[in-house]
Amino acid sequence: MKQADVVIVGAGHGGAQCALALRSNGFSGTVAMIGRESEPPYERPPLSKEYFAREKTFDRLYIRPPAFWGEKDVALILSTEVIAIDPAAKQLTLSDGSAFAYGKLVWATGGDPRTLPIPGSDLAGIHAVRTRADVDQLMAELDAGSKNIVVIGGGYIGLEAAAVLT
Repeated sequence: MKQADVVIVGAGHGGAQCALALRSNGFSGTVAMIGRESEPPYERPPLSKEYFAREKTFDRLYIRPPAFWGEKDVALILSTEVIAIDPAAKQLTLSDGSAFAYGKLVWATGGDPRTLPIPGSDLAGIHAVRTRADVDQLMAELDAGSKNIVVIGGGYIGLEAAAVLT
């Protein structure tokens, strides 16, 4: 069974900042960061603006270069979800069925966008914007000729995406 002194669930900005803070404050124990995406930690706010507008390449969104995490001895376990937690045993069950033991657990998963609670909301061409894959899919559809677009949501991400689309 794999194990780490500190396991951070979530390889986004919050998880990355936690790992950085541990190392910059002298923590020398083992640290593992588990994330469901295949990418090392990256900034999400530019996804709906600079990346979507193709003003920034994805490699410029990394919080630190991918090699940095290995240099700081932070194990990245990517493309993996935590599907169960046993706090008494201090153990996680991962999506591949394996177990991962921890000394301390940090939950830094962020949130998922709300989906439309209506029939048809799962049809092709309906998207949320949270990850690189989401934006890459949108850009591919635009490149393929999609012209009629509706943005639902007037928060930061919706407004940024609408501005880029305009």
